[in-house]
Amino acid sequence: MSRAFTSEEYEQKDVQIVVPEKKEPSADEELVFQYSKGRDLNDPSLPYEIGIRFMDGTDGFFQSDEFTVKWLDRAVRMESDEAMVALADFFLRDTKTNGYRKSARLLRMAADRGNAEAKERLDMDNVDSPTSKRTYEAYRFNTELGDAKAMRLLAEGFEKGHFGKDKWKAAAVWYTKAFKHGDDDAAKRVLALYYKKKVELTPEELAFLRSKGE
Repeated sequence: MSRAFTSEEYEQKDVQIVVPEKKEPSADEELVFQYSKGRDLNDPSLPYEIGIRFMDGTDGFFQSDEFTVKWLDRAVRMESDEAMVALADFFLRDTKTNGYRKSARLLRMAADRGNAEAKERLDMDNVDSPTSKRTYEAYRFNTELGDAKAMRLLAEGFEKGHFGKDKWKAAAVWYTKAFKHGDDDAAKRVLALYYKKKVELTPEELAFLRSKGE
């Protein structure tokens, strides 16, 4: 049987007394509780709805990017394809911060689950105007999924001036990526831009591209 420490032993020991921190309720708890009364949080439609309301600040919810991501991500992990599309769109609001990869992967997940909207947005064969945002995003999503054809199409779009500024530099970047992903002919397109003095290349880049580009 263990014995109690004497006062002298307490003085000699480094006894750690930890007082648990008081956990403050999260700012979303009360709203979620009020909204979800009688409903099961394990139903993916509920966290999806909550995420949308935090995104838009509707139905008594305050607008919060943090809680939008928290609740839509919860629905995504519960395999809600609607939440996958919604979260992809949320990330697309700020591509400078988020890029396109998160959105591309979410749309791919939703498409694989049969979501018609996600399939349409990833479909590069059903684009409209070559200069449209819809076309650019379809190519851009697929580049993030490792599609060499999409990289080539994006490079061609930049070269033709369809997708904004720095068209020569952007075209060279995407042709080079297409080359790295197996499109040998794309190296010739970068070299053509170089010989026309549209872009500059380092000796290392030239050697790499000339390995199959000439």
